[in-house]
Amino acid sequence: MRFTPVCAGLALSCAIAGVSVGGTQAQQLTNSMTCAQAIAVFAAQGRVVTRTWSGAVLPIYGGVPAAKRRSLMCFRDRAVRPMSVITRDKKRCTIGYKC
Repeated sequence: MRFTPVCAGLALSCAIAGVSVGGTQAQQLTNSMTCAQAIAVFAAQGRVVTRTWSGAVLPIYGGVPAAKRRSLMCFRDRAVRPMSVITRDKKRCTIGYKC
């Protein structure tokens, strides 16, 4: 494939939109997923992207998936805290835990 100005414009548009030219897409927001889908995506990929109530888009990563909560060991002075996101069926969906 020859690289033309049209291709350059398309590549730039895709880069701005968060889509790579290689065919993979930007990660879907948890706001359009069910809670079960968000939990599954976090368990498989170790991160999700959510839109907050204020409208900011944030990546959520770190911690352990909800199914592995018992394997999380925190220091004595740290408590286990839930990591929650907004989904289309729940205002607060716990996808994982961190110290």
